[in-house]
Amino acid sequence: MNVFLTGGTGFIGKQLIKLIPNHHRTIVLVRSMNKFNNLINSLPPAGYQNVIPVFGDLTQSNLGLKGNDLQLVMDVDIIIHAGGPMNIELDQDTAERVFLQASKEIAAIAQSVQQKKTLKHFIHIVGFMSPYNEDNILDDQTGFHLEKTPPYEQMKFKADMYIRQTMHELGIPLSVVNPGVVIGDSVTGKTEQLGGLSILVDSTRRKLMPLVPGGREYWLPMVHVDHVASLVSALVEEDQPINNTYFLLDEKNNTPNMKELVTAIAKEVRVKAPVGVVSLKLMKGLFRTGVGKLVKIPEASMEFIVKPDFPTSSKNEMAVKHHLNVSLQQTVLPFVITDLDYRLSHKDSTYSDKFHNRRVGNLTALVREGNGIPIIMLHGTFAGADCFIPLANSLPHRPIWLVDLPGFGRSPYHHNPNTIVGYINSVVDLILSFQSPVILIGHSFGGLVAAHAAGQIQQRIKKLILLQPVLKPAHYKYRSSIVTKFFLSLMNKSMFKKRLMASGSFLNEKEIPDFYLDYVMEELQSPRVRTSTSEVMAAISKPHSLQTNLDGIDLNKLNILWGDKDLEYSIPSEWSHNPITHLPLGHQFPISHPEITAQWIQKWIQLSAQ
Repeated sequence: MNVFLTGGTGFIGKQLIKLIPNHHRTIVLVRSMNKFNNLINSLPPAGYQNVIPVFGDLTQSNLGLKGNDLQLVMDVDIIIHAGGPMNIELDQDTAERVFLQASKEIAAIAQSVQQKKTLKHFIHIVGFMSPYNEDNILDDQTGFHLEKTPPYEQMKFKADMYIRQTMHELGIPLSVVNPGVVIGDSVTGKTEQLGGLSILVDSTRRKLMPLVPGGREYWLPMVHVDHVASLVSALVEEDQPINNTYFLLDEKNNTPNMKELVTAIAKEVRVKAPVGVVSLKLMKGLFRTGVGKLVKIPEASMEFIVKPDFPTSSKNEMAVKHHLNVSLQQTVLPFVITDLDYRLSHKDSTYSDKFHNRRVGNLTALVREGNGIPIIMLHGTFAGADCFIPLANSLPHRPIWLVDLPGFGRSPYHHNPNTIVGYINSVVDLILSFQSPVILIGHSFGGLVAAHAAGQIQQRIKKLILLQPVLKPAHYKYRSSIVTKFFLSLMNKSMFKKRLMASGSFLNEKEIPDFYLDYVMEELQSPRVRTSTSEVMAAISKPHSLQTNLDGIDLNKLNILWGDKDLEYSIPSEWSHNPITHLPLGHQFPISHPEITAQWIQKWIQLSAQ
């Protein structure tokens, strides 16, 4: 069958393209061919053979479709309308154009198809707050209260009513999917769309949530993006679709209430938990006075915090029929929260198309596929997985895992009472998840963690490469994590440059990549990263944290690359008998000189293979 999809390059649409069975031909409305091509490049070769783009715009007559593109759409069997921005701050005119006007255009297309042939099914993705269902679409009083709602909701729900009424008149089976707040997928938690849960994460990490809106009686319905796609994909497969509404969310008693949710967010972004409750009515009233704008929290965001439960029987029936698991995975919430925290700090961040997110245990990594023994790279403080992309790109094509250590980048903090042990255990678990031995590379603090991990599971290490490992205690000035965290909160780019030069991290300012400075400054916007950094610095300033078991490390597998211009750290005497290669470079040489570093890594990997 031919399926026409709007919003195909959006947060939900991208997941739909991956899940709609390949025996269907999926025709995707796109405004940007670049976005579409980027999407296609992320799919396996067999996954896009029947995906065809047509160029147009939801707000234009006939969706802006012309010529052959329009003819393709006129021959579809199923329409999935998933288009429209997730921006609860839309003004009235924009909201009317992208939702209500768009619904009229897509409904007109459906009518034209129906006149030519029988349109089998229309699937519309709306939202859990819509008041409409199969029984009240002809009741004008149902939507009366919409005039008092924000433009985003008002127009989205008017679009719901318009499409329901039009499909009813045309006799076209209509499935309306009403998801809760859409969050990251059920495995990695990766949430590309800011504007939903991110508003709550942002408010909490800025310490603006000392009181919980509504408290235990209220909740925020949530659903994983891949679960939305799996339900819609199942609806596509229905032989005899019926008019129905599917509330895609869990029952209230199976979802964290607002107190539990805000407390969980505070725990993951590493700020104090809320100390009380504030009436939702009072908070909305304050926001209407302008407080929301003052603290940069959209007034409309409070509308998604609700008290009642929602009917889920139709969703549950579909889940049983098609063997779907569409329940909220609460163990994934830390990854959702952390991913949003990362995106709020790095709003313009992009990384090579060669890499994609992967989650294992408590860690998230940027992964490049390839053949051969996997390489695992561990960063140090004032860094993250992203900082190693130039180094990874300088290595021959083989599988590479650029790991974000707990509390940094996209990885949740480990919450182990022993700071160093928590890092070691996370890396050990990661290595044990591989089916074969790995090449383990650690830089700075990551070198210390790598050495500890290798000492515990040497049999799973093919090669251990330490780049400027922290094997001697850091300066005593880092002993107080509270003081360090305070200074990190004040750090700016100029101050950070001075610190880098004073410590011998780089030989001169020209060596410091702009992307690195920007990355670290953005990372330090997060209290999670500031707290994790200060705790690590405090831990490595104490000698007992650096005691590694040399007896557990096979020296035939070990190589150390050391930058002699480092002014803060040195090689302990007990390590001086190990194979060490010296370079006239600073502490951060894997970042300042990725090509040279890669040459040594590749040389040692080749030698170990002989």
